[in-house]
Amino acid sequence: MSLFPDDDTPATDTQPPSDQRLREHPRHRALRDHLARHDLVEPRLLAKLLGYPLGEEEIGLVPFLTQTWLVTPEELKAAKEYKRQQPDLSLADAIIHSGCLGETGLAMALAVVSRHPFLALRPEAVDALATRRLDVTTANAWRAFPVRFEGEAILLAVADPRRIDVGEASAFMDRPVRLAVAPAGAVRGAIATWYGDANLRTGDALTGELDLRTVTPPDKNAPPISGNDATTLINRILLTAARMNASDVHIVPDERFLRVDFRLDGRIFPQAQLPLNLAGHIVSRIKVLAGLDIAERRLPQDGAIRTRLPDRGMDIRVSVIPAIRGEAVVLRLLDLQVGIVKLEDLGFFPADQVRLRRAASLPHGLILLTGPTGSGKSTTLRAALDFIQANENRHILTVEDPVEVKMEGVTQVRVHEKIDFSFARALRHFLRHDPDVIMVGEIRDAQTAHIAVQAALTGHLVLSTLHTNDAPGAVARLLDMGAEPYLVSSAISLVIGQRLARLLCPHCRRAVPLAEAEWKLLIAMGHDAPPPETLWHPTGCPQCNRTGYKGRTVLYEMMVIDEALRGMIARRASAGELRAAAYDRGYRPLVDSGVAKVLQGRISLSEAAVYLDLIS
Repeated sequence: MSLFPDDDTPATDTQPPSDQRLREHPRHRALRDHLARHDLVEPRLLAKLLGYPLGEEEIGLVPFLTQTWLVTPEELKAAKEYKRQQPDLSLADAIIHSGCLGETGLAMALAVVSRHPFLALRPEAVDALATRRLDVTTANAWRAFPVRFEGEAILLAVADPRRIDVGEASAFMDRPVRLAVAPAGAVRGAIATWYGDANLRTGDALTGELDLRTVTPPDKNAPPISGNDATTLINRILLTAARMNASDVHIVPDERFLRVDFRLDGRIFPQAQLPLNLAGHIVSRIKVLAGLDIAERRLPQDGAIRTRLPDRGMDIRVSVIPAIRGEAVVLRLLDLQVGIVKLEDLGFFPADQVRLRRAASLPHGLILLTGPTGSGKSTTLRAALDFIQANENRHILTVEDPVEVKMEGVTQVRVHEKIDFSFARALRHFLRHDPDVIMVGEIRDAQTAHIAVQAALTGHLVLSTLHTNDAPGAVARLLDMGAEPYLVSSAISLVIGQRLARLLCPHCRRAVPLAEAEWKLLIAMGHDAPPPETLWHPTGCPQCNRTGYKGRTVLYEMMVIDEALRGMIARRASAGELRAAAYDRGYRPLVDSGVAKVLQGRISLSEAAVYLDLIS
């Protein structure tokens, strides 16, 4: 039996030197004879067969490789030279990358150093029932393959035991797990053979994909989020969240329970309390699906899952953070069928839609959207770009973090901070790419602000967002970032401050006579007309998941920059002075649009009243 069961080709001079010596050198004859009879070698016996006296003390990978002559002194010297050229590599990695150490030699060394057995993985030794304990996505993520049962335990072949937490793997597979180190090529080959070559174009091809089209729903008398294993629970959580049109799923360990909450129309609603002992299994399952490191519990991690639902596709952004009671997970659900919201469907009144379209039709200028995270700024920007694309033949470039909605006819770019590809760097390159319209996901720093203003002054229409409380404050923020007042005054054309408010469910809203406290609140919010007889209130029905609200609309303020305001900006007028001057030119604070929609019966008074503090 070959020492290299994953390799059907004869030994050649192109074999890594370590593996060629293991095949041919007389000193390894006893090892070859043992592997011809047994596929598993315990670490102490393996060390002895390789000529290393294994004691109780810890040993390093490099000393073991050199003392067993898996790596010769000449090869070690070459590896050190390689490391000098690649200083970020450890010496062990330099040995591996220099080509002198093959997969079998590395696997044997890792087995002894980690005190796990070495496995010569062979197809005839695989138990089909054991393979069912692991799905292909997890097998690829772990670089592991379940070989056979050993009593109650599963023998799990791994390419690198340092990537696997035995406790987590045991919980995930619902059986005790025994690790055995096998050559990486043998593990890849076993996964390809048993799970299908078509699914394995690359080692991690399916990491990040989840197919829920054939998931069996729970019994009609059972809660929608129920089950006794991580896979079932994750599937049902995601299916329920998609059915309820949730935007986010929060999975948070508490003192006694694992809480599952959904964000519906901007508000958090508790959905389930699961046994706390399931927390580790569920988080591990999510990490595997998102391509994250399941053994890392000290640092935050981000990933993504592409999900197929029975009726549509959905992208999920995954964020895992270490909390004091365990790891907390937030899943942001991005429905791939939602697409672009049309400008007329956002909630802007007709006259303000005209103002926005007019600004978006200009050949140059700066349009800014302001408001906190989650206030719909990016949705409004995409609606404006969709209007431009539908009505004019213009070259549009966007830089976003991340790209949440793909747009036809628009060149979209994602920033990558880890490789220093920032908004500012993308903008500089955009200006060499012959754009007509540029959308910047967010102006975060002085450099991005300077380039955006310059681009707006040099014949480009620039759309972007800022985190400020109101529209007049956006101008002050740009100046605080170091942009010159005379440049900002010439570049800026329109500023919109916005929030999102929940729409009353049209199926169950009810009219209630106006209460005295509500009338006083309307007056405080600036309503100076006769009082209405009734106001609409939420009730709750199956159509709105018993919340009383269904969908959201924009509450906004719009400041059109005219010549008078440009002069004030150039003189560095304060936000308060700009607000007062803009009010005389038709600007109205955000609360005004809220009051108008309350009187229309579209939102409740409580939805608009929370923005009373924005009145200055």
